[in-house]
Amino acid sequence: MSTRGQRQSYECAPVAADEKAGRIGRELVIFLEKTARKVASYSRRRQSSLLFDDVLAPAVSFAVTRLRHTILPAAKRILANSAWDHLRRHLTARLAVALTPTLHLQQNAAKAVARSVEVENKQRNRPRSGEITLLETISEFPDLLETAARLISAWIDAQHELLARLLRDKGDLCSRFLLRRQQFRVTSIRPGLSDPHDGGRTATAIEFAGRRRVVYKPRRSDREQLWFEALRWLNRNGVQPVFRAPKLLARKDHTWMEFLRTTSCGSPLAVRLFYFRWGAQAALAQILAATDLHRDNWHAVGSQPILVDAELIGDAQVSVRPTEKNSLHRQSLPALLQTGLLPLTSRDRVGFYRGIAPLDLTIRETAPPNCWPRYRRAIQKPSRYVNDLVCGFEAVAGIFVDRRPAEKFFREIIFPAGQRGNGRVLLRATAHYARLLRESLQARHMISAGERWRHLARECCASALNRQIGLAEARALLRCDIPKFRRRRGAFLVSWKRFSAAIAQLTRSSQLLRRRVLLGTRVGRC
Repeated sequence: MSTRGQRQSYECAPVAADEKAGRIGRELVIFLEKTARKVASYSRRRQSSLLFDDVLAPAVSFAVTRLRHTILPAAKRILANSAWDHLRRHLTARLAVALTPTLHLQQNAAKAVARSVEVENKQRNRPRSGEITLLETISEFPDLLETAARLISAWIDAQHELLARLLRDKGDLCSRFLLRRQQFRVTSIRPGLSDPHDGGRTATAIEFAGRRRVVYKPRRSDREQLWFEALRWLNRNGVQPVFRAPKLLARKDHTWMEFLRTTSCGSPLAVRLFYFRWGAQAALAQILAATDLHRDNWHAVGSQPILVDAELIGDAQVSVRPTEKNSLHRQSLPALLQTGLLPLTSRDRVGFYRGIAPLDLTIRETAPPNCWPRYRRAIQKPSRYVNDLVCGFEAVAGIFVDRRPAEKFFREIIFPAGQRGNGRVLLRATAHYARLLRESLQARHMISAGERWRHLARECCASALNRQIGLAEARALLRCDIPKFRRRRGAFLVSWKRFSAAIAQLTRSSQLLRRRVLLGTRVGRC
């Protein structure tokens, strides 16, 4: 079986016009001017918090008020006050990430000035030493206003879209996830379960009356459906025990997913079955060319390790230029190491990746991940069950020893998936995008209008595959998004050539799996 090679081409979600953000910026300034005295009076009651919540409160109130005015009356009726409180906290956190570096600088400057001209400040009735307002800060740093306006504009649009979809899918949500005759009342909305993409859109946990929960994903679920169908295929072809698949309600442009609570294993055997299943899924991840399977993408639900975000499945490529002479592309790694399940070492020469992989023993004991199973409240580390991991891995590898099952899997699972839309491609590590974003939010890039954009365009274009991709990355980061690229329609999920190469590596990968899982117990050996 063969597939004709295709030239890789990528596309990024279009950037919304700036007119709306500009209008919101102007209205925000007017709102801040009207509320300046109230903010100053309130801020004198207590010292400014480390996250500047009081300084950001007027902007949050402005955004929430606008959101209330834009949503349908039916949406207002189903939202409890607690849900609005959670939305306020989420926006406060988003604004804090973007504005805190500049607010810190402004606060330090205010303290210095207050110490030198304290008498003059009292005569002019200015805030006391160290206290600032958002209005003062954006007048000193013009690009800060543009950043805040873009972020607020995107946040309003994202929440408006979520609430509209919630109402439209009400009937199916009730029948699929809620109890009969249960009141359709939203008591909690918690955005921010994923990185922000495409205008601040994130995975969001929604809780209804009766403590029933569902997870909203602002994208298609093609890759999750592929993953769970592949697991069912393995069960049909001899791999036991059975894998669990969460409930999904798939729509054309978004997905509702069953909320999975982390639960403990009921016996030592259940822990061993957990790691057997995880080893089998590690082999499947290698076969499907999955990437970015970090620890936050897995949940331990009893004896079932469940992948809750399978968006990065397919022929993903890193297309940035190497920054050092001795650095290599991630594609030079063995297929198993490209999945993100295992830690990398300095010998791999592809960058830092420790404390992130789910099978990395260097994760701090004080903050064990939700992906590790528990038994009698005790965390069960992967190193104790490395034999079960390897057995699960080899059980899948044994199926594909013969060419006929491999061709059958490709024909029944992989080939149809290529027709299900355009999958996401990871052109840089998310941590790299996060560093670029943090650097752009420093106060020195907020001093003049357009300075932050010029910095982002320069930095992204310097290391991107081409200028077009670099500018697309810069536009997304300008909105405080993590850039998201997709393959154009018609591209194969995984080519037969790469699929065959991944299968050929399975035998060596089982040995690599054992060595890397034990890496944390024998530091320096890999």
